Amino acid sequence: MARTSTLPTHSDKKVKERLLETLAAIGDGTFSADQGIAYHTDPRNKISLPEGMSPSKGAAVLNDVAAALAQKEVFTRVFKYRPFDGAHAVTSVMSRLFGTTGRGVPIQTMFGSIPPQQVEIEISPTETTQVPWGHVAFEHFDGKLILGANHDPEYGPLFQLQMECPKIHGAAVTGFFKLIQDELEKNSIYKGKSIREKKGAPGDGLSFVKIEPNPTIVYNDDVYAKLRNTVWGVIENAALFRADKRKVNKRGLLFGPYGTGKSEAGVMTAGIANANGWTFVQFHSGKGTLDDLESTINTARLYQPAVVFVEDVDVYAAKDDEAYQTRLSNLFDGIGSKGDQVMLVMTSNKAASFSKAMLRAGRVDAMIEVGPLNKTATEKMIRLVIGDARLDPEIDFETIHTAMEGYEPAFVRQTFDQAAEAAIIRNRSLDYVLGTQDFVDAANLLRPQHDLHRNKSDQPSEVTFDTVFHKAVKEAVQSVKGDVSIDVDDWEGEMTFSEKVVN
Repeated sequence: MARTSTLPTHSDKKVKERLLETLAAIGDGTFSADQGIAYHTDPRNKISLPEGMSPSKGAAVLNDVAAALAQKEVFTRVFKYRPFDGAHAVTSVMSRLFGTTGRGVPIQTMFGSIPPQQVEIEISPTETTQVPWGHVAFEHFDGKLILGANHDPEYGPLFQLQMECPKIHGAAVTGFFKLIQDELEKNSIYKGKSIREKKGAPGDGLSFVKIEPNPTIVYNDDVYAKLRNTVWGVIENAALFRADKRKVNKRGLLFGPYGTGKSEAGVMTAGIANANGWTFVQFHSGKGTLDDLESTINTARLYQPAVVFVEDVDVYAAKDDEAYQTRLSNLFDGIGSKGDQVMLVMTSNKAASFSKAMLRAGRVDAMIEVGPLNKTATEKMIRLVIGDARLDPEIDFETIHTAMEGYEPAFVRQTFDQAAEAAIIRNRSLDYVLGTQDFVDAANLLRPQHDLHRNKSDQPSEVTFDTVFHKAVKEAVQSVKGDVSIDVDDWEGEMTFSEKVVN
C-alpha cells in the first residue's frame, strides 16, 4: 500500500535535496535549460556579473531565471517494454529510492472525478502485486507522475512515463528515468520468463506460463539429435553463434500426427530458454488471428533473445489465400531480416498441406518429423513410466514393439494403463508384475481406436450455403429416379444439366 508523507522537516528537506542532487548526477547533467546564467566555484561566495551589467540588471536576470525554473513542465519518456512491466519498475525504484510509491491523485474530467488507480498485475505464474496507474503525486519532485501507455506502430503498447514538475528538476528527472530503464533491463517481470499473450486480458494482455516438463515423454534418438542441433543447442550457444556471425533467429517446424509430443517439445524448449536467459512466448494458432500472431512476435522482439512457440501453425500456413500467404511469409521473413534474436519454433499435424511459399528454402530452416516410437524409445518409455520393479525380467520388448507398431507416444502411454488395470483385476491385488503378454493384449485392445484415429480427418466439415445447396440438389435429383441426368458430384459452383430425357 502506498505510504503518505507529512510535511517534511528541515532534515527531510536536506535528504530530499541530496536525493535530487544524486539523481541529477545520474542524469549526467543531460538536461539543461536556457538559463542565461553560468555558475562558478571561485570566488565561492560572490556573484559575478558580466562587465558593464549593473547589479539591478543582474538581479532582474536572476529573478527571471528563478521564475522560469519554477515553472512546471512535463517531461516524457517512452520505454520499450510493455506498460505494466514499466509500472512495476517505477514502483520498485520509488520504493527503494524514496521509501514511498507516491500518492494517487484523482483525475478531474468533464464527467466528474476519476479516483486514483491501483492495478493488480501478474509477476509470476503464482504471484500478483499492485502497481499505481494514472496520476501519482510525487512530493520529492514537487509535482506528479503520470503512468500510461503509448501505442507504437511497430511494437504495439509501450510504457510511457511523464513527470510534471518544476523545470529546475529537469536533470534529476533525467536521472530518475535512467534508473527506471536500468531496473527494466535488470529486473523486467517478463524478460527471460515464459509468457503468452492472453486475448482480451487487460493492460499488457500477458500472462505467465507455468513450465512443468513431463519426465515420461520420450522421442526417438534422431528427434532428440535434431532438436539439439537446430533449437536447444543454438539457444545454449547463442553467444558463440553471434561471435561466428551465425544467425540465432532460426525457424524450425515440428511436424507429425497427434499424440507424438510436439507440444511437450515446447515445454522442454521453454525450460532451456529460461535457463539461458531467453524469453519463451507461447502462441496457439487455434486461439488467435494472424494479427494476434504478429503481436506475439512483436512482444518477443521487445524481450529478445526470445523463442516464439507457435502451435498448429498449419491453421495459417495451409490457408489457400494468396494475399494471406504473402502477409504470413513477410511476417516470417521479417524476423530474419531485422537481425532480431527471435527464434520461431512451430508445430503442425499436416505439414504436407502447407502452401508452396511457406515451404520455400530459407523460410523454414529445419523440419523435424516427430512420429511413432521405435523399439528403443518404446522400451525407454516403459522403463520410465512402469519402472523395472514392476517388469518381468524376461520381458520381450521386440514383441511388444511389434504389437504397438505405428503407435504414437500418446497411444503407447495408454497401453500402460490398460496393462496395469488388467493386472490389478487379474491378481485382485496391487502386487503385480507386467509381462510381455500384458502389453501385447493392451496394444491389441487399442488397435481399432488407433487406426480409426489415424485415418480420421482432423478437418471439420465446413458448412456453407454451397455445400448445403449441393446436398439438397443431389437428394432431389436422386428422388427423380433417372428422369433427368445431372452431373451433381462434379459440380463446382455451376450446375450443368444434360438435356437427355429418358422415356
